[in-house]
Amino acid sequence: MLVLFFIIIAIFIFIINLYSDIQESKTKGFSDAEHRVLQETDIVEIESTSRYQADSLYHVVFGKTKAEQSIIVFVPEDDEKKLTIVNQTEILQYDTVKANWMNECVKCELIDIVPAINKGNALWEITYYDEANRYVLDYVSIFDGTKYEEFRFKKMFD
Repeated sequence: MLVLFFIIIAIFIFIINLYSDIQESKTKGFSDAEHRVLQETDIVEIESTSRYQADSLYHVVFGKTKAEQSIIVFVPEDDEKKLTIVNQTEILQYDTVKANWMNECVKCELIDIVPAINKGNALWEITYYDEANRYVLDYVSIFDGTKYEEFRFKKMFD
């Protein structure tokens, strides 16, 4: 009975450590990216940070300048590469992108819409299931909504 108790405690500790490591890996590099943005841009307030993985890893930092301008900065993992800065007043807003998508894909199930970058092009990544139940990654220009690229994945197994 005592051995079973220790095994349960050991499994519990292992699961907590595993969960903690996974959560930490999701935010790894955020503080470095935020520090770089504060040093190299006019941003004085960081609102949020996320990550985007394409050919390479980017941290996506949302912030505001002293003049209250909302800015999106794509920070490459490689410190040698330059930052890509996008003023949010110059882009299609999330709600507009979502409305355009809903008009094009009526019987689809939206998963998420997030800022993305590919080969220096700032994009919106629209993730959804289409009417044929395929998982779709649709990339459109963050500025005018023109289609950039699309991937459709078909399930092989149910």
